[in-house]
Amino acid sequence: MTSEEIFSTALVYEKKIRDLYRSAVETIDDDRGKALFKALADDEQGHVKFLEYSLGILKEQKQLDMEKPDTAIPLPARDLEKIQEMAHKIPKNILGDLKRVLNAALSLEIETSRFYHDAIQKTEQGPVRDILKKFYDIEQRHVEVVQIELDFASNNGYWFNFMETDMED
Repeated sequence: MTSEEIFSTALVYEKKIRDLYRSAVETIDDDRGKALFKALADDEQGHVKFLEYSLGILKEQKQLDMEKPDTAIPLPARDLEKIQEMAHKIPKNILGDLKRVLNAALSLEIETSRFYHDAIQKTEQGPVRDILKKFYDIEQRHVEVVQIELDFASNNGYWFNFMETDMED
């Protein structure tokens, strides 16, 4: 697979997940849910723009911009006190359509991450591989954020991949 083919395929993945997040903004009634999905949609739109730009650069055989892609999605905090505080701020009434959207988003984010992981393995060292690694790291962050939200919405006892309560005590 050439660099252009890899970026073209990545563009399909990024547009698909961006469109899901955009539709979620319209579907979810809760302001916090809307804000989350808007931030994720904006992040994915930045990836789309970068990939479109990079495809043009590759066709012209010029140097790729290594400063991008980037993400506005922060790494989730791992401090248990902060986790508990955040859990209490999420309104219970956002859990209807939210779980459906989060499940779809998680599947797409995992699929996109796998694509980037596989593409990294098939690409020689250089700027294209470095960009793919950045995209993989960003998508892994998206997977984690969506999983965290889904854990809470599902009320399965997990939060940030930690068991929130111990059922044996």
